[in-house]
Amino acid sequence: MANTLNKLKIVAMIPARLGSQRIPKKNLRLLGGKVLVEWVIDSCKETNKFDQIYINSESRMFQSISNKAGVSFYERPAVLASNSATNDDFVLDFISHVELDVLIQVNPTSPFTTPKDIAGVIDMLLEGGFDTVHTVKQEQIEGLFNGVPLNFDPTKQMPPSQELIPVQLFTSSIMAWRASKFKDNMSKYGCAVYGGDEKIGYYTVSGEGSIDIDNEKDFFLAEAVLLSRSNQSEVKYYEV
Repeated sequence: MANTLNKLKIVAMIPARLGSQRIPKKNLRLLGGKVLVEWVIDSCKETNKFDQIYINSESRMFQSISNKAGVSFYERPAVLASNSATNDDFVLDFISHVELDVLIQVNPTSPFTTPKDIAGVIDMLLEGGFDTVHTVKQEQIEGLFNGVPLNFDPTKQMPPSQELIPVQLFTSSIMAWRASKFKDNMSKYGCAVYGGDEKIGYYTVSGEGSIDIDNEKDFFLAEAVLLSRSNQSEVKYYEV
């Protein structure tokens, strides 16, 4: 598990509070026989780039999972597990109590996050000199923001979709920060998750890696993905 690529201490943190409004105890729910957090624990381990991997939760129910998986457990204050607590709040708490240089947050609500993408985010931050990196997905289709076209001109003909500039949307499956820069932004702005005024990079994920389980329909989608993996069928076409 040790990081041997550089002298920076790189830590993975998997946030897993017990409470969830839309899906009760979401992070403890089984998907394909594994608890959600176990999916991303396994992916973090496979990268072989972390000095330490933590589950961050207010509930000690997750400590037994971390013990079983051979990773560390950080018990966050209960006040930082409420619906009003922000990502800024619990990350600042974590990096204030755990020795590290780079924090990689891997969200269990994206169970199909791959070791390749986690490693890619780390490499992008370190090799690209970024202070913050977020994962995004690309949609190569016409997009609007507040009713204003982003990547097309309403006065021109519709182009082939492959010629459109893709619209990028956050997936939040993986987030990465240099701890010192995160603290600087918190001090200056009272927030730091997006990156503040530091150098920010955006890493593109695709396919199953962009799935985020936020409600029951998303869970059904994840279960369908697992089912499709085990039922690969021959591709067929209509014939006259």
